Amino acid sequence: AEALIAGETQMLEMIARGEPLSVILDVLARNIEQIAGDILCTILLLDPDGIHVRHGAAPSMEPSYIRAIDGLTIGPSAGSCGTAAYRKEAVFVEDIASDPLWANYRDVALAHGLRACWSIPFTNRQGEVLGTFAMYYREPRAP
Repeated sequence: AEALIAGETQMLEMIARGEPLSVILDVLARNIEQIAGDILCTILLLDPDGIHVRHGAAPSMEPSYIRAIDGLTIGPSAGSCGTAAYRKEAVFVEDIASDPLWANYRDVALAHGLRACWSIPFTNRQGEVLGTFAMYYREPRAP
């Protein structure tokens, strides 16, 4: 509980100081990774074009994976994050190696040791998707 409160305080202070969004998102993802312990977090932001997601934060991901998913087109079979943004609902993939949503991205994910990905879209007050928050695991895992 103390780590959550400390993280929340840190985030609020950063917002009050006017820190850049990229820095705030990076700290948010790092705090969640630290608390959860065995996950890798990514935050993707919906591009103004409404059909692509862009890198927001991924503090523990390899740069080559970040480059591979930056600019991903959202859709009904676009991995966990692209599908979550498209459906406007959480997508939980227990095993990237066998899930059809990952057919086009499976090789790059597995090459980076990623086996499960749970993604949740976040929205504005009007219900429009702004981006996705994802938790990756290095072994198959159900929520």
